[in-house]
Amino acid sequence: MDNPGYVIDCEREFGTVAKCGKPAACREYSFEEAITLTGVGRFHLKLLLICGLCFMAVMVEIMGVSLILPLVKCDLMATLEQQGILASSGFLGVVLSSHAMGFLADTWGRVATLRYAMLFSAICSVVSAFSVNIWMLIVFRFLTGFFISGGQACVFSMCGEFHGNKSRVRHVTLLSCFMCIAMMFAPAVAIGILPLQLNGSLLGLSLSSWRVFLIADVSVSVLALLGLFLLPETPKYLLVQGRVDEALATLRRIYASNSGRSSAEYPVQRLATQSGGASLSSVHGFCDAVHLIWQQTVPLFYRNRVLHTLNICTIQFLIYGIAQGIFMWFPTILNELGKQSAHGSLLCTVLQGFNAASETTANGSCIMTADINTYQVMITIGGAFTIIYLIFAYTIDLIGKRNLLIGWMLLTIVCLALLNWLRNFALVVIALTLAMAIGNCGGLVSTIAMDFYPTQINAMGMCFIMMVGRLGAVVGSNLLGRLMFSSCDASFWAVLGLVMVLSVMAYFLPDQARPKARRQSSAAVAAAADSQEISSK
Repeated sequence: MDNPGYVIDCEREFGTVAKCGKPAACREYSFEEAITLTGVGRFHLKLLLICGLCFMAVMVEIMGVSLILPLVKCDLMATLEQQGILASSGFLGVVLSSHAMGFLADTWGRVATLRYAMLFSAICSVVSAFSVNIWMLIVFRFLTGFFISGGQACVFSMCGEFHGNKSRVRHVTLLSCFMCIAMMFAPAVAIGILPLQLNGSLLGLSLSSWRVFLIADVSVSVLALLGLFLLPETPKYLLVQGRVDEALATLRRIYASNSGRSSAEYPVQRLATQSGGASLSSVHGFCDAVHLIWQQTVPLFYRNRVLHTLNICTIQFLIYGIAQGIFMWFPTILNELGKQSAHGSLLCTVLQGFNAASETTANGSCIMTADINTYQVMITIGGAFTIIYLIFAYTIDLIGKRNLLIGWMLLTIVCLALLNWLRNFALVVIALTLAMAIGNCGGLVSTIAMDFYPTQINAMGMCFIMMVGRLGAVVGSNLLGRLMFSSCDASFWAVLGLVMVLSVMAYFLPDQARPKARRQSSAAVAAAADSQEISSK
């Protein structure tokens, strides 16, 4: 290739071949052109699996706590208030660390940040299994959520930056399927472990089934951590950081893995540089760190983005608040609906007759039980959600992200309205499940946000909106449950009204499904607007 006597095909793309007389004359390829030429194959399937395990680990660690509450209540003598704090402690950890995770991912690297996040979260989760009292368990579940938050938001940026425009949306949507797989995995493990009556001790503590369950859940984080060591840093991040040679080497590696050919056959020899990335190498003290965090956060609220950022954050807050508010109390609702006295009754009639105090004790003693039927229903729901996400993944390009989002919200409105009249147990569970499935829309909003924010602030933007979304989950899990059991009718009509507002707000989300020329023009306008914002400050 270095022999000037050879004629080199240096602009081989989209069926067009331009001949150059010598290697030095080869033109520069944009990142989008270069990543498209790598194809989509084995590397991206491996990427999807590893990213999916990271996302799955987050859901298993956060959701797993709600499955052990009846056992922890008796073993550690936890009050109802302490159980509520324990259930939301992981979410609170995610909320408080999401901003920092976004900053680290944008300045240190997506893969490097995720490796340490998974490592420290696994350590904290194992330690939590050996808790001697309820407050130790609460603290270490909070720390588990604090560290594992990177596996939720950073992973979307990491997955998307290995793809071109044609495959990015589908693979990011498929990534969201792992949340549903986690909804099946955690209850399935619970069915195999929690009913066990274990005898003996472990490090001086009684060997309870919930402790073994927490340790078993860590297996997902460990698998994700091992997988992350098989991945390079994203080429788009490397390019924005000015590490052009490393980005090109990564693209060659992807090409070789997907095509089965030698990396030397990759047609791209030169990449067009990009700028705007921030690096931790510029941090030499506390003030530098604060200044860099500020630099990474402020662009989210520039004049050309502030309205979209606020809209995205509000939608995520309400979506996760509604979904988690219902999901948190879903096992309790199933138990109440399954009672003989509840047959043929309206949902709100059953919920307003619920007495939490009567469920905590029997004859003055604490009863430790694991409800297998509830876990089986949750597995079924996880399977249904997986099918929903697969439908999303293979129709999103045809229907459009916003249209799919609005359509699902309209279905949620219908289900919430029907819950005021349905009396059949199966129909009530189906309607309630579909209403709870509005949480799936959070993944669609994430794909819209991922396309909206540029690379240099992409992880920060994703982590920021997921932080707001998880804050909504904390609020919803603590507020909506109380309202459902005290003012059920008013609560469901209020939620229905919120979803109607959400469907209107979704219409104004940024739409990236535009022709290439227009998209490039808009990117140039956004870059110019950013430069103007910076110069004005």
